[in-house]
Amino acid sequence: MRITLILAASKTDPLRGTDPFMPLSLPILAGVAPDHDYRFIDLFHEDDIDFDFPADLVGISVRFTAEKRAYEISGEFRKRGVKVILGGPQPSAVPMRAIQYADSVVIGEAETLWPVIIEDVIKNDLKDFYVCSPVPFDGGGKRVFQIFEYPDLSKNFPVNRSPFKRKYTFETIQATRGCPIDCDFCSVTRLFGSSIRKRAIRDVVKEIDTFGQYFYLIDDTVFGRPDTYDYYLELYQEISKLRKKRFWTGQANLDAVSDPLGQKVIEEAAKSGLIYAAVGIESINPATLKSSGAIRKAGVKNAEEAISKICENIRFIQDKGIIVSGWFVLGYENDTIDTYYETLEFCLKMKILPAIFPVKVLPGTRLHERLSKEGKLDDTRLINFRNPKIKDEDVFIALKKIREKGYSLKENFKRLRFYYNKFKSDKIHKTIFLMILQSRIAGGLDVSNDEFFIERE
Repeated sequence: MRITLILAASKTDPLRGTDPFMPLSLPILAGVAPDHDYRFIDLFHEDDIDFDFPADLVGISVRFTAEKRAYEISGEFRKRGVKVILGGPQPSAVPMRAIQYADSVVIGEAETLWPVIIEDVIKNDLKDFYVCSPVPFDGGGKRVFQIFEYPDLSKNFPVNRSPFKRKYTFETIQATRGCPIDCDFCSVTRLFGSSIRKRAIRDVVKEIDTFGQYFYLIDDTVFGRPDTYDYYLELYQEISKLRKKRFWTGQANLDAVSDPLGQKVIEEAAKSGLIYAAVGIESINPATLKSSGAIRKAGVKNAEEAISKICENIRFIQDKGIIVSGWFVLGYENDTIDTYYETLEFCLKMKILPAIFPVKVLPGTRLHERLSKEGKLDDTRLINFRNPKIKDEDVFIALKKIREKGYSLKENFKRLRFYYNKFKSDKIHKTIFLMILQSRIAGGLDVSNDEFFIERE
């Protein structure tokens, strides 16, 4: 079959044109059912879709901010008689809404579902829902195919990146999946389970050995958890043995610093080429850290010691020559407008790159369920939770000031000098990387008032 796979993106997404990471979801689908003619479309980098290009099947991967546009794209293809499948985190969270705009919806991971879907399309027996989850799914009378086990990643599902026509700065790879932390604002545990599943290290390293200079390890935390520290230690030691040196990035938690074995993982990660870690600190408000559950991934035992311990953990990572950005979502019930400015000052003090955003309460999370029951959400808006203590216009002013001060020439230079003295090797290369990184993150923070507060795309 002729299959078009699309990564949907809102036309106003601040990452459009700046996202340097190759999407991994589309190559996974093309890899697990390889005997077809695939075309990839990444709407973070492409403006238009040729809806008349021959296709027998279209699959669209959808995130929260791209839902409206994904439905519009689906409608155009369906007008032409093309079957459309919607999948990704947003359709998994709102399947009953998504099915109104598609022929079928995928809920959860697709490695084991996609070959079944294609066979059903060929047999003209497409179900309404295809589900990968141990929790029974109620399709409300619609037809459902369900696999009750998560994919066994040790089977090494093949990945086919060849249909991508453009080059990305970072190729992407995954070694583990699943998260035991289960923060109330995050859907990862519900989607992928609380147990961490691991690929065979030899398969991960073999795949990395086909990459260029940079790659992105998309695991939920590249520093691991207590039951995966040994796994990551071996993985990074094996990466270090590759003849060609590569630099890589990933998401990370701070809790590994609180464990001696976790500290060894961080040291080995740096030796293997980890150049930059995006750390989801989430908040510097101890009350918010505690209520959301984010305190568990900060390596902190109690709220009273939260900030001092977070600072200590950040310094340990920086001392290994790893650039750190801090990702925060602000505007929770315990926050005020001052929390925005206090968070910026924290980032400047710690020499971490600030990535500060208003909270978007995602469907499929416990936080969304609670606030919906309490009548505190407006899901027609991108920023769907409005803290009564914080005015929209004040948030917009704060975001502008955060970008202007946080990425001013003065602060950029301070961070460059700070990290230059921390780098253990390749100082010039890493300094140039940091210069580009600061520009990229600042670009992602360059948003207009409308993009935050108009109706959600």
